[in-house]
Amino acid sequence: MLVSKSCYGFYEGYSAYGEGELCVKDREGYKKEDFVDKKISFYLYSDVTSVEEGFFDIFDGLKEIIIPDTVTYIGVTDVTLEILQKNKVLIRGAFDSYAEKFAKKYELEFLHSDLEIACVGDYFDGGVDIITIKFSLSAQPCIHQDSRCQGSSAGSTGGGEVSISIPEDFYLTHTAEDIADMCWGNCYEKISKNTKLKDFLEKAKMKKGYHFKEYG
Repeated sequence: MLVSKSCYGFYEGYSAYGEGELCVKDREGYKKEDFVDKKISFYLYSDVTSVEEGFFDIFDGLKEIIIPDTVTYIGVTDVTLEILQKNKVLIRGAFDSYAEKFAKKYELEFLHSDLEIACVGDYFDGGVDIITIKFSLSAQPCIHQDSRCQGSSAGSTGGGEVSISIPEDFYLTHTAEDIADMCWGNCYEKISKNTKLKDFLEKAKMKKGYHFKEYG
C-alpha cells in the first residue's frame, strides 16, 4: 500500500491505494507531529478492502474519511475512537455500504459520496465528458460537468467545467430523466438509463435524505 498526499476531500487530502489491507506499516515515514493543527481528509481507493487497527491513530486532525464499497472492515482502537468523536469525523460512502454502517455504529455524520452518472467519449480521441452529482461540505448538491481532452482545448462541448445547482430534495422532485435533461445532450442516454442513479434516488427517498448527522 502507498499513502500519499492527494486532492480528494474537503480538507488537506491524503490517500491510500493498493490491493488488500491498509496496515500500520504502510504509513511509514509519517508521524503524529506531521498532523498537529491540520484538518485532514483521508481517501481510500477502491482496491482497499480493510484498514488495520491503529492505522488512523496518528491522524489527530482527521475530519473526513471517504470509504469505497470495497472496504468491509476498519479497525478502531481507543485512540482512533477518541479522534473520531473529538473531531466529529465525516464519513462518506454509498448507501448501505460499510461506510454507512461504520458511521451509524460510531454515531458519526454521514454524507453520500459524489456520484458519477455518465462518462462519454474518449480522452485521446475528441475528449471525454464526465457528469457527477457532487455534494458540498454543507451537503448542497450540484451537477458537475467536466469536459477533458488532450491539448489546450477540450472536446466538442467547448471544454472546461460547469456546475448546475439542484435543490437539496432533488431525489423527491427529479427522476433520472429529469437530471439527464439538465446535462449535456450527448450524455442523456447514459444518465437516463443509469441504474446507480436510479438506485440512489430510490434509497434517498426511503432513507429521507443522503446526509445524516444523527441516527435514531
